[in-house]
Amino acid sequence: MVLDLSRQLPGPVATQMLADFGADVIKIEDTRQGDDFRRVEPLVQGVSTRHMMLNRNKRGLAIDLKSADGRAIFLGLARRADVVFEQFRPGVVERLGIHYDAVRVVNPKIVYCALSGFGQHGPLRDVVAHDPNYLSISGILSLLGRRGGPPAMSGPQISDLTAASMATIGILMALRRAEKTGEGEYIDIALFDSAFSLAVTALSSYVGSGTAPVRGQERHNGRYPWSDIYETADGGYITLSAIEPHFYRNLCQALGHPEWSELQYADDAQQESIRETLRVLFLTRTRDEWFEQLKDKEVCISPVLSVAEAAQSEQVQARECLVPHRHPVAGDTQLLATPIRFKHAPASIRRHAPALGEHSVEVLKLLGFQAEKIEDLLARGVVRASA
Repeated sequence: MVLDLSRQLPGPVATQMLADFGADVIKIEDTRQGDDFRRVEPLVQGVSTRHMMLNRNKRGLAIDLKSADGRAIFLGLARRADVVFEQFRPGVVERLGIHYDAVRVVNPKIVYCALSGFGQHGPLRDVVAHDPNYLSISGILSLLGRRGGPPAMSGPQISDLTAASMATIGILMALRRAEKTGEGEYIDIALFDSAFSLAVTALSSYVGSGTAPVRGQERHNGRYPWSDIYETADGGYITLSAIEPHFYRNLCQALGHPEWSELQYADDAQQESIRETLRVLFLTRTRDEWFEQLKDKEVCISPVLSVAEAAQSEQVQARECLVPHRHPVAGDTQLLATPIRFKHAPASIRRHAPALGEHSVEVLKLLGFQAEKIEDLLARGVVRASA
């Protein structure tokens, strides 16, 4: 059993990965409004598609953790649980009385994962931030954008989603340790740490040479013309990334310039001359025409697709990256499939994303509460159940 106190993006992504493969995840929310993502548009029949995308396969429990009864309910569940996942700002769980030491008293084998912005200690512990801030202060944003241009905002929430994967990996390793030793674990996951870890290639250059790379000056992100983005005749774009020498030679041959084959790391003047030739050349055909011509030539070329184009692509359909789903209120929709593919025990969608407090009564009965006590808790607002 996983007690999921997280909300918005990183925590729900992490716990949904566990839920997709069979974990009993109970999404614990406050009794007033619950997860902020419940109200993020678009809404279908009043249900947020983002909430549906991030919270399938979970049961929903709404309790007031600020009340003594609410805290007792939580600790009662924690006694039976394998994992507690919290995403509050540092210090909040201590004030609520549901911190690791309190949970460990009732369950020494508990794996307790705390996900926060800058971690549980450090000079920035209490500073508020969002994904662009973590990318900025970790050095990652300095690497995004065109050579000689300003840093560029990322589209996906890179630090959030990286932290989600790190948290899931950490939980699974800690569970394995708990099985072997009978001892639980406390996991401190920071969005900052997760973002900083993405600079692994840049950091290897820095620690080896004392000089850190900057935007557009690594071989994979625009320093050389054979790994860059080019506009096409229809206003679209294609990306090249012919990094390995054999891919680069294939590119030269496919584009009718075998004389470039020995110039992969030529001086800047020659590189810019090649880049300008490529810029003009790629403007002679459409994005899709270039891809069709070169995709089988082993040159590492791809069209720059919009999210809508990618969602409708043959590759997404063949890999079943989007799967059909029927929500009891929103109706027929599609959900993003987990990218983790098991052959013998594949992930499945067993539950729709819960309404606020949808399984509150069910969970209380699991703890042995009788109907009269449940009615009392509901009446006093300690617990909320969906209509």
